[in-house]
Amino acid sequence: MMCCLKDIFKKAIFIILAISVLCFSGCAMNNSNEQDNVAQNNQKVLKPGVAVPKRDKNVKYSVPEGVSVLMYHMIGDIPGNDAVMTEKNLRMQMQYLKDNGYHPITMQELYDYVSKGAALPEKPVCITFDDGYHDSYTIVYPMMKEFNFPWTLFLITDDVGKAYNRMTWEELKEMADSNTVTIANHTLSHPKLHNLSSRKEKENEIEGAQKALKYHLNIDNAWIAYPYGDYDEEVIDICVKAGIKLALTTDAGRVHEGSYPYELKRVYIGNNVDMHHFAERLMKDDYSTL
Repeated sequence: MMCCLKDIFKKAIFIILAISVLCFSGCAMNNSNEQDNVAQNNQKVLKPGVAVPKRDKNVKYSVPEGVSVLMYHMIGDIPGNDAVMTEKNLRMQMQYLKDNGYHPITMQELYDYVSKGAALPEKPVCITFDDGYHDSYTIVYPMMKEFNFPWTLFLITDDVGKAYNRMTWEELKEMADSNTVTIANHTLSHPKLHNLSSRKEKENEIEGAQKALKYHLNIDNAWIAYPYGDYDEEVIDICVKAGIKLALTTDAGRVHEGSYPYELKRVYIGNNVDMHHFAERLMKDDYSTL
């Protein structure tokens, strides 16, 4: 009798173990499938208008002492206008960045560095263009693709397709869908926001541009460059409520970990900035003025 009970007990243990193994295997397979699904879903998450840099696996990451956010405007040949840089000078500067190991970063990477102290690729720099001139499509866009540099375009949305030297929404859509450029808010009409007489006018400029980016390009935008670098506390409050997480000024200097994200400085790059001064502006907060 005792022997029979032992045999029954052994068989029961064996059955329980077998069931446990099968259950564990099933869970492992489900977990593996879930991970595969997550990986596949993550690959589909890319949104239009968000630059996605392709890094070399050997790039080292660290938390830098500061980041120069380069501020450009128009590319062309207009003698005497320092805000208009020649294509030749722009190419020389981009070649310098490449040859000297600089790594352009996205707005998202800049925000993560400022707000969380996130590590960045060695020798980081941020490339921004303001306004939305047509040369951003014909010159800047192909050049940045050639160098594999992510960059950001701050767009005056009411100018699109209207002025003779501005881009069309079709051209902007092509750029946004390429995932090489981040397209962001530079307001509806480029006013000095602080000078607007009412909160409603300020909201219209900021929120209106947000809506235009969403409607035409399907972009849920989180970045703005204040026109003329002009803003006040009310403007910042409107930006926060509009879903904007980071704002750039025209104040001279570099961005640092812990900088207030709605008052970030930039480094102006005009046509008179030669290569010596360009190199200096990449590395120093107190760079010399021209």
